[in-house]
Amino acid sequence: MKHIQLRWADLDPNFHLRHSSYYDLAAQERIDILDAYGITLQLMKTENVGPVLFKEQCEFRREIHLGTKIHIVTSLLKMKRDGSRWIIQHEFLSEEGKLHALIQVEGSWMDTVKRKLARPVPVAIFEGLEKFPKTPDFEYL
Repeated sequence: MKHIQLRWADLDPNFHLRHSSYYDLAAQERIDILDAYGITLQLMKTENVGPVLFKEQCEFRREIHLGTKIHIVTSLLKMKRDGSRWIIQHEFLSEEGKLHALIQVEGSWMDTVKRKLARPVPVAIFEGLEKFPKTPDFEYL
């Protein structure tokens, strides 16, 4: 769980968190968690592999205003057994535990030289995904 600090630039003309800020915050959180589990930018460069998204979807439940204390809980919802495809979920929660937004991203790994999906997934990437926090209802695809 990560506490997020909202900025004035994150707001829209209605004075609540603009839709694209949710996606930006979730993307940064994914990269931070990948890094924490050994899937660093340097490792991705060395292995010529990077994450690629096929689908990104958000359900907005409650407004988030400047000064609202929000936490993001990021978890792996589903994954192929070889780590080649995955669905990551981001929950934007208030201090009271109320769900404000839910983002799910479906993705894979791209070979950054061949510009095609990476198969097989490098061992270090797979090992990092295995350590990634999982939802209570996590399942293999």
